[in-house]
Amino acid sequence: MKVSIRFRNVLLTSIAAGAGLLTLLGYFIPVPLLLAVRMQLVSWATLLAAIAVLIGAYSLIKAHLRNFMSFKTGGAYSLVAVLGFVAMLIAGIVTPTVGIPASAFLLDHVVLAGATALSALLLFVLVFAAARLLRRPPSLIGSAFLVALVISLIGLAPTLTAVPDLGFARIADWIAQTPAVAGGRGLLIGIALGVIATGLRVLLAIDRPYGD
Repeated sequence: MKVSIRFRNVLLTSIAAGAGLLTLLGYFIPVPLLLAVRMQLVSWATLLAAIAVLIGAYSLIKAHLRNFMSFKTGGAYSLVAVLGFVAMLIAGIVTPTVGIPASAFLLDHVVLAGATALSALLLFVLVFAAARLLRRPPSLIGSAFLVALVISLIGLAPTLTAVPDLGFARIADWIAQTPAVAGGRGLLIGIALGVIATGLRVLLAIDRPYGD
């Protein structure tokens, strides 16, 4: 079986693997030359990532403008997205207003306000999910979710002086601080392992996303 090897793929693989190995060695071997090479490679990678973000933003705005100009369903939302992007872009360029940057003003009074409103809708989403879950056959995971949800909602609700304290607030705090944090850390560990595995596959030329 004849295997064709392209010089372009070999060159790109060598450059990617060499840059990755030099960067990795710069973290573990305290040699001034390796540290300088690592910092330079990281600076180039940061620049390329910034260019990729700009290209992605351009593609996103272009798609929203096309959706709005074609009068499709949701075109008004596309217009709002484009106007919001332009407003934040201009706010990041103009001079500070009323003692704070204009971008920080929009972030505090528009973006965070919208995020707070969306987080408030989380309560209704959880209640709706619990109602849908009650229609299904009982299971251990579903029961644990319902119990944690009810305790958390009661514990986070405003306390009334006429109602005795049954300790739901402390239980809800324990749920948020122990099982929830443990699950979040487990997800982060999984992400880290996935990044390490992907990086090793690229360094060993098993995966070649930069080739054909």
